[in-house]
Amino acid sequence: MISQLSSCNAWLLSLPFFALGVCFMGLKKDIAKRMSVMTGYTVREKFFTVAASLAPYPFMVATVWTPFAARLSLVCIGVSFYIIGMVLYAASLTVIVQTPHDEPFSSGPYRFSRNPLYVAATIVFLGICLSTANTMLSLYLTIAVLPQHFMILAEERICREKYGAAFEDYLKKVPRYLFV
Repeated sequence: MISQLSSCNAWLLSLPFFALGVCFMGLKKDIAKRMSVMTGYTVREKFFTVAASLAPYPFMVATVWTPFAARLSLVCIGVSFYIIGMVLYAASLTVIVQTPHDEPFSSGPYRFSRNPLYVAATIVFLGICLSTANTMLSLYLTIAVLPQHFMILAEERICREKYGAAFEDYLKKVPRYLFV
């Protein structure tokens, strides 16, 4: 249930996630542009990409009024997931910053997942859901990952066209998410 505004609400976890993304985007001017290019996307793919790109913001805003769970064990488990997600998020953003514009991402966590940035964000938000034991945030997260999957399918289609056989080989070697 959503509670009152408090200094001990889950925004304490959302703010570093948001700030880290903004800081990394500021390191290289073309990163935000590179990540938002939808050239070659169908109308449906554009819809899912925009929906998936905007989905984290209502979640983060809702955390301003969402208190942490009363059970310390849930908070600890949630914060553990959060930390793992944040480390993966930072590592994924580092690869994005360091990879030349005309090359696909394939180093660091991209050796183990084709989409570690999205996996990381989902783990971060799952950690927030666990640490707050908030059913509404959990439901929202469940719904928010659906357009993300369709956005990923669009990105893969474009990368197949752009990088050809090298990307096809990458698809065979590296799972889309973590283990699948």
